[in-house]
Amino acid sequence: MIGQENAADGERLVLENAQLTLDNGSVLDTLTLAYRTYGALNADKSNAILICHALTGDHHPSGANPLTGRAGWWDNMVGPGKPIDTDRYFVICQNVIGGCAGSTGPSSPRADGTPYGLDFPVITIGDMVRAQNVLLDRLEIPDLFCVIGGGMGG
Repeated sequence: MIGQENAADGERLVLENAQLTLDNGSVLDTLTLAYRTYGALNADKSNAILICHALTGDHHPSGANPLTGRAGWWDNMVGPGKPIDTDRYFVICQNVIGGCAGSTGPSSPRADGTPYGLDFPVITIGDMVRAQNVLLDRLEIPDLFCVIGGGMGG
């Protein structure tokens, strides 16, 4: 089952019965991906930019963060007329898996309903990229104009 929610803090793509196999061989049985988008995707889908947040960041690079009320962590870079111009580009920022801002992580329930807690598997950059590809596939974006990051890179 695939569900999409408009949560107060951004979009969430919930993929029940979808599995993500990690580099260490562990499997995440249910995948939730929290993300935000800014701007509009053009007809040929050639203007999509993926922003990778820093290790301690989240999926709110621009505008007021609805959870904290503070400006996004890259507010000076993302927005109309800024270097990552949301009047020209469709900007996507996904909270990484293993984080604590909405995507599957230690506080998420496992298949039996109990939270992973300290049993949450080690996550690699490769795992994060595979999860980003899941989101891009669901958004039907085959290619990106640019991948950029404020910490863990792009």
